[in-house]
Amino acid sequence: MNGIILCEGSTDYAILQYYMARVNNWHDGKSGKFKYREHNKVHKSRTLLRNGDELTIAAVGGCGNLKKGLVSVLDSNCISAPDQTDVYNKIVILTDRDETSTEESFISDILEAFKMYSVTAESTLENNKWVSCKMPNSFGENIDFQILLLIVPFYEKGALETFLLNAVANEDDYDAQIVSQCSRFVDTTDTERKYLTKRRYITKAKFDAFFCIRTAAEQFEERQSILKNVPWENYQTVQECFSLLGEL
Repeated sequence: MNGIILCEGSTDYAILQYYMARVNNWHDGKSGKFKYREHNKVHKSRTLLRNGDELTIAAVGGCGNLKKGLVSVLDSNCISAPDQTDVYNKIVILTDRDETSTEESFISDILEAFKMYSVTAESTLENNKWVSCKMPNSFGENIDFQILLLIVPFYEKGALETFLLNAVANEDDYDAQIVSQCSRFVDTTDTERKYLTKRRYITKAKFDAFFCIRTAAEQFEERQSILKNVPWENYQTVQECFSLLGEL
């Protein structure tokens, strides 16, 4: 199996690596072979290994680039070797509901990418469901693959960081108080919005404020290291959200 997970940025990129290793027994392999470029910038990717299979996790640099990332994956499939050993036969796209206006519009973007490469899906694309697909390669042969869309939270609007903070708060009353106090602090600080100029920045500030307390000894390390020291697999809502990743 050769799989790939396309995600937006640093938070999901770090947590997905941790989660797939801890819960689904993947182990770190090497710098990712998937290179998605936008304005000559190479975004982060990492390849995990398990029993001869490979799973690449790639951060494309924002929700608006997920369609471009998928196009890169489909293009790679199209020009794959005749033996199809380098085909991505499992594709996951992870995003949140913070900047995606509706689930329908996001699926529409996916279908537009499918049309570019003559992809046919055996069933309707929808959130949290594996769908089998076919596409022709450059040799005129059919390639089979599956795709999974994960738009979180499943049932309400919000950023991934908010979803994760809610998961923490739902498991522990003491942590819930800290989450609430950090959120209130960010809301009542920088009232002129000199630094927190976007809603997305406010969301990330609340997330980072909590983890400055939760992992104080590591607050000067990279975000990725901090996030990997949290037992995300113990949080029920995270388990529910990522359950279908077990099929990779």
